[in-house]
Amino acid sequence: MPNLILKNVRPFVNGKFEEPTTMNLVDGKWVGEAAADAKEFDAKGALAIPALFGLGLDFKEPLRDDIYTFRDGVDAMRRGGFFGGLYESIANPIDDSLKLMAVQQLAAKSGMKFAFMGAFSMGYQCKDLSEMVELAASGAVGFGDGNQNCARTRFLRLAMEYGSMTGKRFFFMPLDDSLRHHGLVHEGSYADTLGMKGIPRIAETIAAFKILEMARFLKVPVHFKQVSCGETLTLIENARKNGVDVTCDVDIYHLLIDDSCLFDLDSHFNVAMPFRAAADREALWQGLESGVVDAISVNHDPVLRQDKEVNFEDAVPGAVSLEVALPAIWKPLCERLSAARAVELLSTAPAQLAGVAPMSLSVGGQASLVLLDPDSPVKVNPSMFAGQVRNCPLLGKEIPSKILGSYLGGLWTEV
Repeated sequence: MPNLILKNVRPFVNGKFEEPTTMNLVDGKWVGEAAADAKEFDAKGALAIPALFGLGLDFKEPLRDDIYTFRDGVDAMRRGGFFGGLYESIANPIDDSLKLMAVQQLAAKSGMKFAFMGAFSMGYQCKDLSEMVELAASGAVGFGDGNQNCARTRFLRLAMEYGSMTGKRFFFMPLDDSLRHHGLVHEGSYADTLGMKGIPRIAETIAAFKILEMARFLKVPVHFKQVSCGETLTLIENARKNGVDVTCDVDIYHLLIDDSCLFDLDSHFNVAMPFRAAADREALWQGLESGVVDAISVNHDPVLRQDKEVNFEDAVPGAVSLEVALPAIWKPLCERLSAARAVELLSTAPAQLAGVAPMSLSVGGQASLVLLDPDSPVKVNPSMFAGQVRNCPLLGKEIPSKILGSYLGGLWTEV
């Protein structure tokens, strides 16, 4: 349905939510006069938020389309109100221009705005460099590690030195693999009580320090994905003072969950970057308040149900988030920050990091939005998720807000 009349809606315009009004949406634009065939929807005072941009999307296709497909991912984006995302597939490293063109063609059919991360090594193996110059010329917006954490220091230098010719940013999940040493959870009292092998904070901070030093030496811009502890934010803050071009994001679930969740022994809490202590979670919130953290990421990583319905230690790490990210985090964000800052962290800043023009709402302009009732709690249930996966840490739990629908690229999706 390309034409819609949203009644009693509060659009986010010029940094604030307006009083309830009517939005006439025609062929993807907010216009003054409604179309004759427009469908009416009473928003009952709900918020019209500029559509979101997701950092860290992986839809698994083609190598693991038995788990998830691009069609599933786009469906999840429409349910969650995302107009685009930064795509980096762990299953399908984009390490040459042919692979990049193939996924670009697949994405072009979706109507969404995707940016694509090239791999800086072939197959994320950190043995041979990818053709980064060719990838950049073909449209890659940056170069990533596929969350593999396997680059030795010399290879890291070679990759960043070669990649510096492109001017593109390098994206890392800072986690030293040797210090991780098969750990699954945060090294702390909960892990000790349960007898689980832990991942110390220094596995993150040492990796981050090495990357920051390399970035300073080579003058290469870098980005840290899924920062999980406060000490890393301190390193980032100090590096910026020394002239390093470094940005970072925090994952939505790390703002909501700490390692006390381990007592549930629920394999849905098995994720790539471990949930750390409550003090770390608070440090991440303070990083949002101070501005050290640039954006909130979603890291949508589908896992088959049979790979989650096992013991915690045997589960495949990963969590999906697109469908629940906004209603789960919106109220906590607005309680500690402003609505304008929340929009910046979820929509504007992520898009800018990926080199994509962010969404905004104004009469006469393009309109891509998500409609949120901030005060209607809802229980997260399996029917909310696209495809066949359900690997969400919030499954079965109540979240404080509810998405009513999204209007993306002229298509209205009622949730």
